[in-house]
Amino acid sequence: MTADLLLTRLLHAGAVWRGLRDEAAPLPDIPEVFALVRDMPYARASTHDPAGIAREWRGTCSTKHELLAALLAERGLRSTVIACTQEIVPPPGAPPELVALTGGRSVVDIHNYLVVHAPQGDMVVDATWPLNAAGLPVNPAWVWGEDQRVACIPLETWPVPEGESVADFKARLLRERYTPEELERREAFIREVGRFFLTAR
Repeated sequence: MTADLLLTRLLHAGAVWRGLRDEAAPLPDIPEVFALVRDMPYARASTHDPAGIAREWRGTCSTKHELLAALLAERGLRSTVIACTQEIVPPPGAPPELVALTGGRSVVDIHNYLVVHAPQGDMVVDATWPLNAAGLPVNPAWVWGEDQRVACIPLETWPVPEGESVADFKARLLRERYTPEELERREAFIREVGRFFLTAR
């Protein structure tokens, strides 16, 4: 465990600045840390550095889970980042603006989530979608020892090897499995979804 909890303090400061926490409040516990990361807007950060992600207060499935894994590690909790292929089709009830972005066709992607090695046993954790993402698979709370819902239907699944960057592992899988045309469509979709969540109120 990192005694000074620098990353947790940075998360707390960002939450205070946004009116989400009181400045004098104790540092957030792990369930609240999860909630703060989950509720960051779904949009690409410019970095994969956990401190940079926390400062920008945004992330996609990869960067949110890189940040969350680092925050958990500060509390002495190990986790494994998982990568899986998926085909994105907005579920019934998703905002019509998001449904329109797919053009009625599935969008390929590599999704990331965590397996947290908690004292109660391994638990699946997925902080991808903010609580206000109506119609999308949101996890409303961290419950120790209980698996959360993965934000997609995984097709193929791999643990990201220890020591390999999540970004490099994901980029390699994308190149191996999808055509340039599929990847171009994926990039456009993620960019537009990010704009939607950054402007949504």
